[in-house]
Amino acid sequence: MISQNDKTYIFFSAMELTVKRCHEIVEHYKSDKTLDAILNGDKFIVDYLGEDYDKFRQKLINFSFETLEKYLNNKHVGYFTIESEIYPEQLKQLDEPPYILYYIGDVSLISTKCLAIVGSRTPTYYGREVTENFARQLVKNGFTIVSGLSTGVDKIAHETALNECGKTIAVLGNGFQNMYPKSNINLAREIAQKGLLLTEYYPTFQARNYSFPMRNRIIAGLSNGVLITEAAKKSGSLHTKNFALDLGIDVFSVPGNITSPKSEGSNNIIKYGHAQMVTTPNDILEQYGIKPQKVEKQKIELNFDENKIYNVLKDGEKSFDEIQCQTGILVQTLNTCLTTMQIRGIIKKLPGNYYAI
Repeated sequence: MISQNDKTYIFFSAMELTVKRCHEIVEHYKSDKTLDAILNGDKFIVDYLGEDYDKFRQKLINFSFETLEKYLNNKHVGYFTIESEIYPEQLKQLDEPPYILYYIGDVSLISTKCLAIVGSRTPTYYGREVTENFARQLVKNGFTIVSGLSTGVDKIAHETALNECGKTIAVLGNGFQNMYPKSNINLAREIAQKGLLLTEYYPTFQARNYSFPMRNRIIAGLSNGVLITEAAKKSGSLHTKNFALDLGIDVFSVPGNITSPKSEGSNNIIKYGHAQMVTTPNDILEQYGIKPQKVEKQKIELNFDENKIYNVLKDGEKSFDEIQCQTGILVQTLNTCLTTMQIRGIIKKLPGNYYAI
């Protein structure tokens, strides 16, 4: 049974009332008296809502909380409001804390040790590698990874956490009936089963331009720190950085190629002192007094030619021609060795016929 207090926040989310207006109305009436005030036409609410009042009242008269409750139960959707005991204290420190959060999955993850990983929607190979490496090591050392389920860095961070049997929280800029982007629906389903999906938006809400920056404040509000692995000058992930700074939590950034536009934003926030530069996951672990878990390296069995290739690639990615020139291996033999090493997971083939360990 939905309480009268909760009905107020649910109804306001269905009406897409802004956080500021919700808090001002509830502060005037208290949540258990607000809906009665709307139905009875109390002067304050009539004046406050203005020309929207009639729309709100009619919608409330026709609103079926019983139907909504059935939907929530059938779809395994839970919710908590700003008045709930489980509502994270750090979220309340935001200028506009969400008044309700709907969720699917393990809601206890909001009280775990969380670190946000955000960045470009179209990362370079470097950005992908950096994101995978940091997410993998952070998960292995007990962090829950928080991100926004966008393409690019967000998706890589979530997937890496799941692949490492770790936990991840995806904060959405949409309601559960209108998942965005569509390309990440399967990932969202997996997170719902193994992690947590979280949104402040009513189930039918469709993502809009403003809903993503709003989502970013929740990503920061759930986290002990924010890591930006690769970001352009106008990347949306820099909004998350701003919210983190407002909350007084840690901001970390991985330096990138100074000639790459994809790294201009992440380099700038280091340059201007808005983020702590990190080059390995251990830099973050040390910040939180965590001793990194030792990972035993598997011994790699290589034949003579494969060992020559591996030694060349230790210095960084190389093109096929560079490898052939530096190893002196015949082209046909080199092709065979490179293919075998890829299959064994020792090296990766990159765009432009380049290879890397």
